[in-house]
Amino acid sequence: MQIRGKIPLLIVAVLAWIVIISSCANQGMPTGGPRDSIPPILLETSPEFKSLNFSGNKVQFTFNEYILSDEVSEKLVISPPLGKRPIIRTKGKSLIIQFNEDLLDSTTYSLDFKNSIADNNERNPYKNMRFSFSTGDVYDSLRVAGWLMNAFNLEPVESGLVVLQKNLHDSAVYTVRPSYIAKTDEAGIFLIDNIAPGKYNLFAINDANNDLIYNEGAEEFAFVDSIVIPSAEFVEEIDTVVKGTDSLLVLGHTHFYPEPFYLHQFTEEIFDQYMDSYSRKTRYKCSFIFSEPVKDTFNINLVDNDATNWYQLEYNEIMDSVDVWIVDTMVARLDTLVMELSYYQLDSAAQLYIQKDTIEMNFTDKVKKKTKKKRKSKDDETEKPKPIEQFVWKTNASASIMEINNSISLVAPEPVSYFDSTQILLYFTEDTLKTPLKFKFEKDTTAWRQYRISTKWEPDTKYTFEIDSAACTNIYGITSKRLSKKFKTREEDYYGTVLIKATEMPNPLCPLLVQLLKNNDDETVIMEQYIAKDGTATFSFISPEKYRVKVIYDENGNGKWDTGSYQDKTQAERVVYNNEVVKVRSNWEKELSWDLKRDLTFVKNIRDYELEEQQRKAAEKKAREEKENPDRPKQNQNQNNMFQGGGTGGGGDIIR
Repeated sequence: MQIRGKIPLLIVAVLAWIVIISSCANQGMPTGGPRDSIPPILLETSPEFKSLNFSGNKVQFTFNEYILSDEVSEKLVISPPLGKRPIIRTKGKSLIIQFNEDLLDSTTYSLDFKNSIADNNERNPYKNMRFSFSTGDVYDSLRVAGWLMNAFNLEPVESGLVVLQKNLHDSAVYTVRPSYIAKTDEAGIFLIDNIAPGKYNLFAINDANNDLIYNEGAEEFAFVDSIVIPSAEFVEEIDTVVKGTDSLLVLGHTHFYPEPFYLHQFTEEIFDQYMDSYSRKTRYKCSFIFSEPVKDTFNINLVDNDATNWYQLEYNEIMDSVDVWIVDTMVARLDTLVMELSYYQLDSAAQLYIQKDTIEMNFTDKVKKKTKKKRKSKDDETEKPKPIEQFVWKTNASASIMEINNSISLVAPEPVSYFDSTQILLYFTEDTLKTPLKFKFEKDTTAWRQYRISTKWEPDTKYTFEIDSAACTNIYGITSKRLSKKFKTREEDYYGTVLIKATEMPNPLCPLLVQLLKNNDDETVIMEQYIAKDGTATFSFISPEKYRVKVIYDENGNGKWDTGSYQDKTQAERVVYNNEVVKVRSNWEKELSWDLKRDLTFVKNIRDYELEEQQRKAAEKKAREEKENPDRPKQNQNQNNMFQGGGTGGGGDIIR
């Protein structure tokens, strides 16, 4: 009886203990265990891999876990290409590709999924998944592979369309759907698989509109000069290490021909003239931009206006942009100018004719806000003379340092009608007598309204540069302001020298234009020169920095890189790079011996070995510190596995 009376008290105590324990428990999300880094495993396919006489309308792939197929519709490449996009869906742990058209008879189809399939938990991709089957009783297994690069800078082209065309007519690439297709990966590598024996043309197309054909001039393009005939042979390899048997073990592999291709993609220069835009941003200047150069073909007239000699033309460097400076102030005062432009155009028969456009050019002055007039004081009653309007030169001499290999540049804001170069004075700053130094004065041929003043600069020397007031007059009669600048040249020991020595020259010999570039991907040219007869190019007075070196095989010797033409069956001019970043040190000479004979298999892979070594040492130092202090918390470590990103792992081995 005494025990029974204490039972309710025991129950209350137990409940109280449970409440206390639960309230002391740590709150938060469960850790979830180790992060899943294993990609999905392919368990079954329907039909089977490399099956023959397939007659269905769908293929199905079953995995060991649920998958994501969001990227399949974007990345899946089916070859030969289909006219209609297939339906892509998932059912349970299966991926289904259902065709919307009848497949070709006696044809081997290849499905390249790349890395588009991933598991549902951590998005671990099934890498480089490929699948193939045949609708006939023969399984085609030939292949063509290679690299696709930009012809100008040799950067890999990702997601570029590479096609094999069985129709060998030159016009087929413009009109006929290709026989086989593939897309390049991030490294520009492509593989066209499951090809039937035959003769083909090989092309690469940017294919901006996804129509699988080449739109001339609007898309980047690459082609192989010769007919491609795929083939394969089994190469035996005898293992002589095998012991304990009377016969040798014969192994081997299948070698595919032709060897990998190195395609260089370019944009053809197709004459397709039209006016892209026009504007009148000031009363005195109208700008016209065209799709093609208009040098010697552009003419302009005012409609219902008899003004003569009312304008001055100014072209950009490639002659596809024209600035019309209005010289006649009476014309410039008109808010609306009706102009008739004429320039050459091509008709449907590729014959030149004169195209005429009539346009209105409008300009209205901005209305100034009214401000309250202040009462004039007695001192202000005497009107001060208006200052004479003058323009200001834009010059690089405003910097405190002038590089020894540089020159002074002068740029006028409007076109110049007169420039008296005798009003320019250059002298040593420390020379109190201002003894004039000899210099070369010339108009810059690459830029309008720009002039250059060059001399042989003395190292570590102070200079003063002056231009008298009114030394120059522009087309509106406005004179230039006086200009006075002081600067100093660097000491000679500051600079380094780069020597490029060609150990092999191309055969037949063609001009080699060597360019010293900034160490970035902008292709900014610091200096350039042709390799001399002795096979050497010398770059002197180079600032101590890191650079890249590029060579253009300048076939026509015009001093620039030229694109290719499929119509003329000419490839873009070849380029190569020194695959090591060149570091220039002060008072040091860097010599590069370079084999420059033509190498059509060259792949750009510029490495900065100094930076790589620094990164390696930093990684070793970090590893040592973590080993010496294992209890120190690691930075950037997620506290909750639920929010960790997916890892990477190898794909399954059933299909490759």
